[in-house]
Formats: sequence, C-alpha cells, structure tokens
Amino acid sequence: MKPVFFTLAIAVLTLASCTKNSTGDEPLDPNKAYTIRFDVADQIAKTRIKGDTLRIDFTQKINFLVDPNEYRRRWALHLTHDFSKSSLNNMRFSALANASGYANDWLPINLNDVHPSQITNEDVTVNGQRMVKVTLTRLIEYYNVFANPQAAAEKQNSLVQSNSETVAYTSFYSYGNVYSLPNTTTAKITYTR
Repeated sequence: MKPVFFTLAIAVLTLASCTKNSTGDEPLDPNKAYTIRFDVADQIAKTRIKGDTLRIDFTQKINFLVDPNEYRRRWALHLTHDFSKSSLNNMRFSALANASGYANDWLPINLNDVHPSQITNEDVTVNGQRMVKVTLTRLIEYYNVFANPQAAAEKQNSLVQSNSETVAYTSFYSYGNVYSLPNTTTAKITYTR
C-alpha cells in the first residue's frame, strides 16, 4: 500500500508543478499592439534668452489610457519620442531622468525608470470601460548656444511664430527581450516666451 501511495503522491506533485504560474503573467505577443491610447494636447515649449544662449523649457505631458489587465502584468510600458520635425531635434538638453537625478542628453524610455515625481496612474472609466490613466509629466531643458545674443533672439522669434513643428510619440510594452507592436501619435509643439 505504501508504494501505491508514494506513486500517487509523486504523480500529484508532478502535475501540480506543471500548472501555470499563479501570478497571472502571460507571455508578451510581439505581433500585437496592446491597448495604449494617447491623450495628448499641444506640447508647450517656453523660450528664453540668456546671453548668447536660447533656452527652451519643453514640458512633456502625455496621458496614456491602458487596459488594466495588460498594465498590471510584469510588462514594462515604454515611450520614445521623435523630434525630427522640430527645431529640438539634435539639440542638447538636461532633465531629471530617474531616481538618481539629472542627466544630459538622455531620458529613460522604460517608464518604470523615470523619476517617481514624473509619473502617476489612476483607475478611470472611459465610455463604460475600465482603464488605467497613466500620466507622464516631465520638464526637458533644451539649450542652443549662438554666435551672439542677436542670433539667439532671432531664432527665438522664428520659433514663437512657427506653428508647424511636431513631436511623434511611440509607446509599447516589453518583457525581457520581447517588444510588442508600437502605438503612435503626433503632437504639435507650441513655442511661447
């Protein structure tokens, strides 16, 4: 009787070890664009002159509406930006990057790594559907040194008068070395004094 009981116990333990992890994690599908909806207004870039340097305080404010089941998995939500259709492209900058402090010419794209003061999330209902609203708000301080104060002022004037510059945002999930398909949006950049 003991060998039968022992065999049954091993069989039960083997089957139990083959069951799915109870954490609720599912593999990330690299061929799927998950629910990441953007709610983005014009991005405000406040300009100022200091000597021969044009300084631009760019406030990046983005609301993401995400599926709560997807967002609460162990996946990481990412954000990249493309300034190629703006004067900010390839301009030097500094910003509060992560919990370690300020960085030059670098921002984390994994939103788990941004400074805690820059990101919030709350449960919301949109059109009867439960969502999580993730808000990223961070200040990026761009600067460009010109030959003289007059050249810096001329560039400032042209930026304030422009109305066609944009930034493209791309968001996606990752887990390990697997990345989901991206979701993208474009926002207008409004320069002010």
